Amino acid sequence: MMASEDLHKDINNTLEEESTTQVHTFDPDDTPAQKKAQVMETTDLRLPHIDEKHLSTHKAGDGDSDTTVHSDHSRRQVPGSFYQVSHTPNQPIAGWTGFSTLPNPGDEKSMSQLTNLYTIDQINDLFNASRDSNGEYSSDFVARLLCEKYYGIWYYDTSAVFAAIFFTWLLTRLGLSIFSCFIVGAFFATYYRTSIKRTRRNARDDIERQVSLNRLYNSQETVGWLNLFLGRFWLIFEPILSAQVIDQVDSILNENCPSFLDSIRLTSFTLGTKAPRVDGVQVYPGTAPDIICMDWDLSFVPNDILDLTERELQSKINPKIVLTVRVGKGMVGAGMPVLLENLMFRGKLRVQLKLFNQMPVVKLVDLSFLRKPEFDYVLKPVGGDTFGFDINNIPGFQTFIKDQIHASLGPMMYAPNIFTLDVAGMMSGDTHSDSANGALAITMYSANGLKPNDRFGTLDPYCSFHLNNIHNPELARTSAIENSSDPKWNETHFLLLSNLHNILCIKVMDKNSGRNDVEVGVANLDLNDLGDSQNGIEGLNLTVFRSGKPVGELKADVRYFPASKPEKKEDGTILAIADSNSGILRFGIQECQDIGGAPRRKRSGIPLIGGLPAIGSGNVNSYAIVKVNGQVKLRTSVYKGSIKPRWNKYFEVFVPSKTDADLEVDVMNKVEFGEDVIIGRWNSTLNDMQNKIEKEHNDWWNLTGGTGKIHLDMLWKPVPLTGFSADLAKGSYKNPIGVVRIKLVCAKNLRNVEALTGGKSDPYVRVMSGLQLRGRTEAILDNLDPEWDTSVFVPIHSMREDLMLELMDYNEITSDKFLGMCDLFMKDLIKETKGDDEIVYDGHPAISRTVKLLTKDRKPEKGQLTYEAQFFPTLALARKKETEETNDDQLKKEESSGETKENTADTSEPLENHNSLADTSSAAHSEQQKELHGEIIQITPDNKINLLSYQSGVLSVTIHEVMLPSKQKALVEVLLDSNDAQFRSSVQKGQRVSFEESGDAFVKELDFSHMLIRVRSSKDDDASTIGYWATHVSPIIKQLQEQSAPGEVGPEEDKITEFRLLDCPQGTISLSFKYTPVVKFVLDPEDSIENQGQLTVTAVSASGLKGVDKSGTSDPYCVFLINGIKVYKTEVYKKQLSPVFRNEIFATPIYKRSKAKLYVKVFDWDQIGSHRLIAEGPIDIEHLESFLTKEQNIQLSQGVLNLRLKWEPQLLARKREGTSLLGSTTRILTGGTGLAGEVVGAGGKVLDGGTRIVGDVMMGGTKIVGGGIGAIGRGIGRFGGRRMAEGHTQRHESMISSAPSAYSQMDDDMDSQMRSSPASSTQSVDRPLSLDDKRKNPTLRITVVEAKDIKIANHSKLSNPYCRVSINGYRIRKTKCIKRTPTPQWEETFTTKVFETSEIKFTVKDRRTLADAMIGVATLNVENLIHTKQPFDGWLPLSPSGTGQIHVKAEFVHE
Repeated sequence: MMASEDLHKDINNTLEEESTTQVHTFDPDDTPAQKKAQVMETTDLRLPHIDEKHLSTHKAGDGDSDTTVHSDHSRRQVPGSFYQVSHTPNQPIAGWTGFSTLPNPGDEKSMSQLTNLYTIDQINDLFNASRDSNGEYSSDFVARLLCEKYYGIWYYDTSAVFAAIFFTWLLTRLGLSIFSCFIVGAFFATYYRTSIKRTRRNARDDIERQVSLNRLYNSQETVGWLNLFLGRFWLIFEPILSAQVIDQVDSILNENCPSFLDSIRLTSFTLGTKAPRVDGVQVYPGTAPDIICMDWDLSFVPNDILDLTERELQSKINPKIVLTVRVGKGMVGAGMPVLLENLMFRGKLRVQLKLFNQMPVVKLVDLSFLRKPEFDYVLKPVGGDTFGFDINNIPGFQTFIKDQIHASLGPMMYAPNIFTLDVAGMMSGDTHSDSANGALAITMYSANGLKPNDRFGTLDPYCSFHLNNIHNPELARTSAIENSSDPKWNETHFLLLSNLHNILCIKVMDKNSGRNDVEVGVANLDLNDLGDSQNGIEGLNLTVFRSGKPVGELKADVRYFPASKPEKKEDGTILAIADSNSGILRFGIQECQDIGGAPRRKRSGIPLIGGLPAIGSGNVNSYAIVKVNGQVKLRTSVYKGSIKPRWNKYFEVFVPSKTDADLEVDVMNKVEFGEDVIIGRWNSTLNDMQNKIEKEHNDWWNLTGGTGKIHLDMLWKPVPLTGFSADLAKGSYKNPIGVVRIKLVCAKNLRNVEALTGGKSDPYVRVMSGLQLRGRTEAILDNLDPEWDTSVFVPIHSMREDLMLELMDYNEITSDKFLGMCDLFMKDLIKETKGDDEIVYDGHPAISRTVKLLTKDRKPEKGQLTYEAQFFPTLALARKKETEETNDDQLKKEESSGETKENTADTSEPLENHNSLADTSSAAHSEQQKELHGEIIQITPDNKINLLSYQSGVLSVTIHEVMLPSKQKALVEVLLDSNDAQFRSSVQKGQRVSFEESGDAFVKELDFSHMLIRVRSSKDDDASTIGYWATHVSPIIKQLQEQSAPGEVGPEEDKITEFRLLDCPQGTISLSFKYTPVVKFVLDPEDSIENQGQLTVTAVSASGLKGVDKSGTSDPYCVFLINGIKVYKTEVYKKQLSPVFRNEIFATPIYKRSKAKLYVKVFDWDQIGSHRLIAEGPIDIEHLESFLTKEQNIQLSQGVLNLRLKWEPQLLARKREGTSLLGSTTRILTGGTGLAGEVVGAGGKVLDGGTRIVGDVMMGGTKIVGGGIGAIGRGIGRFGGRRMAEGHTQRHESMISSAPSAYSQMDDDMDSQMRSSPASSTQSVDRPLSLDDKRKNPTLRITVVEAKDIKIANHSKLSNPYCRVSINGYRIRKTKCIKRTPTPQWEETFTTKVFETSEIKFTVKDRRTLADAMIGVATLNVENLIHTKQPFDGWLPLSPSGTGQIHVKAEFVHE
């Protein structure tokens, strides 16, 4: 035992003598706690003394300053206090190494010297800034919580038991010994043990994985390893970071130095030795497979010393930032230090990583603070560290500073805003966060309908371009067009973009002289849509908004051209960047050296530099001006008091031609009292500069005209402008690629905007393309669940021409109210297929949707809309290819005919791309050619496209010029088979007005289609029409076909024709046309023009009727009904069973023939009692042939009725639900004066004053033709309340009311009309008014005189009565309100057209604040007035009884 103890002592003595470090010896019988206490007592916890003579001087930061390390530990009393270290004068202190005796751990030379003095453990203790956790790992979670019963699967165990029993029984039956049973038992025991072991292992793995997953969802994870890494990495990285901050911030401070200060310098900057810390990480496993989302709790509290050991306290350096502000000039000046210390930061940051399958795997990093971060600091602007006063002690100042910081950072990276880092781009070296990676070419054509925001002066609009916000810097601007609300710019501008994840804001401004420009409105374009459109969108119609309301429309084309990048082949080889003469120049001016020095002297001894007086090194206040092709692109700030200015400025510019680009830099000296002088100049071509940098690897150039040199760099990014042409002659109109059929079915649960007035909304739907109204439905009155079942056809010109379906509430007097809207995107309807030379547009299957309505701000709105939509393409011909001709006759014919035509149109426009057929020989006519959609091309015998064989297509109308009788503001509207204008031009002012605008409309049926071109004033009233021109469409198409060349769609050039305006003396209009057939289209019978028109019924005779009277006969009369509404009643023919009717003829308008049910009922007239039904039956009108009179025998339930039927297709005026159009016995657009409105009366919502039956066509308030349309087709009776010339005062029919013979004269003479004047278009268009029509469409004068005994049932208070007059349920008049009286006297008179079947209702109501109350209703039957032919003057009782009486007068007016 003694020998063993002696041996231990000898070993310990030997170790202590040979070791250079302290050796601890223990009693073997001591406990571990006693051994630890012994070590703590014998160990020196102070920092080891570092003798600076053993260390070489090391460089702080990035090596720009030499700082000597000192080791006076006795002066350190407060943890983190600073040493007074010596350093080079005027050299800033960068990093914690400037305040510590320890070297930078990244300095290999200093660290190698340190290892010679201390052991590795001692060095780790010196630099240990964070401690490892001393805690032990907890025991296994699964082992503590789960029992054995949770392991294994019961049927596995049961199967093993039963198998062991079975084999034991089998061996026993075979007579084997018990030893064999032991073998079987051993085998199954081994199996069971192995099975249960695997089951438990799998169960543990699954449970642990699930517990870990739940922990990710429900709790934060500690990242001690990351904090350990940050603690050690921070000591190496912080000095480098501090030096870079000083380098960058110093130039920024110099640039933004106020004029009253001489200079601002960042003299000290360090973030200390304590690294930022990650307190916890919350991971969200439920994100997409390529997304990693985490919430990081970050903190940077360098002054928290509670978690530091004594050694860490001794080595700790606090953050410190010293800003020296120099006041005064030259020798008369002093520097004042501004100290910022005791920094603290804490926040919760969401980090989202977007991964992709290329290096560096992480593509994007999105950063966002989930809540406002906390921060604190001490700011001492005066007195420095010793006598400084923290200005945060001033009440309110700290809160103000924090609010300003939050206001700056909030839009950048406070949730929901994110700050995105393009990691992949930055790692590849070709993408910078502030660098452009492509050029956006935006061509601004024109604007329409701009509404000024300034009441003074004229509107002189121009456009400025901004990214994401109109308050961001302006990228470019157009020129200003003077005095125009419809300017035409035709300018192309190139905007530099870093990516397409931006919003392009186009701000329209009104230029003013002598005062600030005024904003007109802003149009936004999401550039992300360019990626879906192959980096190009043509034919844009951008709506300009001001305060959420549209104030105009912009027309533009946008193309994005990305910078060229290296391409990687499949074999792994990388192709170099394709060079281009156009591209993006990133030019940087870094610094200068030795400017203003090294003068050369003349005999006089005055120092000169290039002939200029030399400047002292402390008096050079330099700045630089950079020019590209003579235009100033950059002017740096003044760098004061240094011959080595550092600007670090970059700018980027698009260079359309690199070979013609010249660069120039002028270095100027700022003179306080005098002109600035040039102290150096550099110039070069762009090609020469690029060659020198790439080949010679030299980016320093000598200055001419002075001394010194300048550090410049540049980066050239080629941008090929493939397929781009700056030719703007083609204008903004694009040929249509197809047409969209939108069937507006119904709406449900709409918002009631008339609830306060006691009514309901009167909804209709209008289809908008930008600000252009392309079609609309009828208004359904007082209905929140309307059903329209109406189709609208809209020509489409590009994939980006999305439509907007707006629901509006019709109002007669005020503007229509908005009910909701939804978007119809063309990408859902159109399929785009790109080939080598062609782009083919085809339609997806028809869609049927029920969508929820939105507000104009795209927020949910009450109600939903049901519609159907389908796209039909236009004719697309293959690109013309040049083929070798082998036939000598063909070669001779080609040589004699002149040069061969080539097709050079842009592939983005179908009809310009594909506007010719391949040349064919006579032998090829036998083969049917097909266009790109696979449809057979209809060819005439002379090898022309047979346009007349295409019944449907898009008719394009170009309005060139209008000659007016006098100077005025006017616009032009195009109406084709519609009461609504499908195109409206901009408003122009003058007598000879040049428009040069194009619009189009869809031709459903070429044989029946008619067009009206109307010129009207800019005023939206009943007398706005100036003149018009009307024609059939088929003669126009015939003329276009004759003018076209073989294999061409229409003529190669527009044939401008001048037409005389009707109802406008000396007025003319110049037009040109183009027709584009639509293929793969079959017109639905419900959409056909033949489905709408007028039905004329003549009752001839009846036979086989039942006798119901005692005499065995009957007194029959017939009642005709359409959809259950009575439209006509014959006279009574007494005592007949086979009556022969006399002059029983009526005509009724039918809006939809396919859904109209004509029914006849035969009654027996009885003088006393009710009339008895003796026969009834339906009448088939759906299969009637147009314009032909057909006699039919209608089989009744008992008997036969002989009728003569005639169906005349025509465009009916706007049908209003609730208006008794079916009660009319005349044509809907007819009447004694040719005014459609006079049919119903002189008041009301639609038929007000005889002007509104076709009203409210454009934009919810435009009257289609002032005082009503007498005829749009065969003749026009009166426009704007003015009659035509004498001899045209008879009745006129509607646009499609006549048989083909009515237009036969104009059709035959269309060629001459297209060359001269369409005067013949009004020949033979009038039909005299029959006496029968007058008798059954009389004018009634109604006077609402007074009422008495007005009393609301169960109500004792006096009422505020007024009377509302309606015909067949449609309101036409409302009297004034007489307050608080039971005997109101109105004495109001008006006239209205009535029919024999009309029923006039007088509804008396009580005016209340919220909702009017019903008092009573009285009825006047017009049929009795017509038969008696006597005026009515009497009292009508109100129903319910006891509510009063109303005094009414009614008499017919003789015309």
